Amino acid sequence: MRGADTCPLLHNMSAPPKTVVKYSGLEGLTKQSGPGGSGVTGIKYMNPKVFGQAVRFLLPKEFFAQEPEKILKMLRISHNSKFSNATEQLAALINQRAKELPLPEGCAVIKTDASQTEIWTDALSVLAILTKCTDTIWLRSKTPSFAGARTKRTVSLLVPPLFIHHLPKV
Repeated sequence: MRGADTCPLLHNMSAPPKTVVKYSGLEGLTKQSGPGGSGVTGIKYMNPKVFGQAVRFLLPKEFFAQEPEKILKMLRISHNSKFSNATEQLAALINQRAKELPLPEGCAVIKTDASQTEIWTDALSVLAILTKCTDTIWLRSKTPSFAGARTKRTVSLLVPPLFIHHLPKV
């Protein structure tokens, strides 16, 4: 009986898939102990070194917890009539600066340490990072959120090894 609500049988449901997906990106971080082979033996995770370069961003004190109008004034940028308000204008400036930064489209946010390299110290660059990151990730295409710049002054990103050569020398 075939009705409008029934679908044809899936053929070869018990056949193994033809595509195998295997991720071995963290393979170098484990060490197998014991006889091995069956997967029952113990696996120890080694303490990995940072894979990439940590870059710290620190917002100058005077910019911390300020409203967009005040930030524009401190940046010596006058109101542009093409924008309806200061928030919109500052967001456009931040998006433009984020596009210019030689970073990948996304970076992991890591624990901040004073020993980490500070490459960009200007307020607009730091705002381009602070307003486009969460506690775990920075995304270039994220809409700027000024709440981030009101609650924290510093953040560190882990730049992947393939992008390190794009970073300016300090």
